[in-house]
Formats: sequence, C-alpha cells, structure tokens
Amino acid sequence: MNTTPLPEAVGIAETVLDDLAHSRWDDVAARFDATVAEKLNADGLAAAWAQVVGTVGTYERHGDVEASRAADFTITNTPLVFEAGDFVARITFRDDQTIAGLFILPPELAK
Repeated sequence: MNTTPLPEAVGIAETVLDDLAHSRWDDVAARFDATVAEKLNADGLAAAWAQVVGTVGTYERHGDVEASRAADFTITNTPLVFEAGDFVARITFRDDQTIAGLFILPPELAK
C-alpha cells in the first residue's frame, strides 16, 4: 500500500484556499471528483463559505499545510485564521488530484 502523500498536495491545497479566499468558486468546483460534484456546485460552495465568514468574520490567512496518506487518498489539514476565530480546512485528494472531500472544521474536530 502506498503511504506517501501526493507530492503536489500542499501546493494544490494552497491554490484551493487562495481560490476560496478570492471567491473563485468555479475554479474550486472544477477540481471536484464526480461524487463531490453531485452534491456541491459552485453556488453551494459560495453559500457555505459565506456561512463561515458570517460566523467568524473575514478570512485573514492560512497556516502551514500538513499532508498525510490514508488508503487511496491524500488528506491535507490547514489552519485557517479568520477575523474572530480559527478553523481547519481539510481537503482530501484522489491520486488524479481531484477533490474527494472539502471541509471547514472547528479545530477541535480536525484532530
């Protein structure tokens, strides 16, 4: 079994976070695998991000991306700093670099 995360995972995660921060919903949605794309489109992604921003204020920056491997997936966890609170972005990638999961989690749930 492969235990090495995708070498590009950190860079892709940073790009996805930059796209979210700059409201490039279509760019993020274009990275979704078929399963995620069935459940979430660009409009839904924009609404979800608006809900987070409405809860904790303006996005300010992200911390270092950590990448690990679980079975056929690379999982990245990235601390996010907002005006009034912190979250963690958990992005799961398939080996073809498509997004198999995208979650914005409270830090206590990201462990």
